[in-house]
Amino acid sequence: MRNSRWIGSFACALVIASASLHVRAQDAGWTTLDAGTQELLAPWRDGWATLDPASRAQLLANARRWQAMDAPAREAFLHRSSDWQALAPAERARRRARYAAWAALPSGEQVRVRAAAAQFAALPATQQNALRARFATQDADRQRAWLLGPSTGGWIEQAQTLFAYVPAGERDATVRMLQGLPADAREQLFTIARRLPDDQRERLRRQLLTVDPAQRAAILHQRLSE
Repeated sequence: MRNSRWIGSFACALVIASASLHVRAQDAGWTTLDAGTQELLAPWRDGWATLDPASRAQLLANARRWQAMDAPAREAFLHRSSDWQALAPAERARRRARYAAWAALPSGEQVRVRAAAAQFAALPATQQNALRARFATQDADRQRAWLLGPSTGGWIEQAQTLFAYVPAGERDATVRMLQGLPADAREQLFTIARRLPDDQRERLRRQLLTVDPAQRAAILHQRLSE
């Protein structure tokens, strides 16, 4: 009974665990798997032949990761899996989005976030609670903006105010454009944008999206001097 319980939990956890090994999944037919791996991956047996190589690689990597764990590590893993399954779907989606945002950060930004987290952990509980309360007062858009990293989080609110009506399909490209600008050029853009009526501001944004990124700073310098 206990064996079937952890195998069932493991099967659920596989879909959220990350692959950490490289496997030649295209060569891994079901009959080539050892008995222990087949037992772990039993929920996928019937459809194994139709899985794409990337999916096979992820499942096999996670199975081997599990097999390498000792008993305490397996218990801890199952506990985390159980906690995850108990979360509401909206909370799971929120945490996935936060993890994806973290993974997308440049390494330098991740270093800054880890340093900030260490500083936060060292604060007295009263200061931690005060900072959490301060963060909670920010609207949802502002809170999500910080997921883009500390550098972007410092100016994104200004950008959202100046470019409030960007079409949904162009928002990611606009953020990437702003992130790619040198800090002084980005400040020049914000200065110029504040002076322009809405239609001209939008025209400038689209111009910057379409030109060679290497030309953007020069365009902004010229516009600022006009």
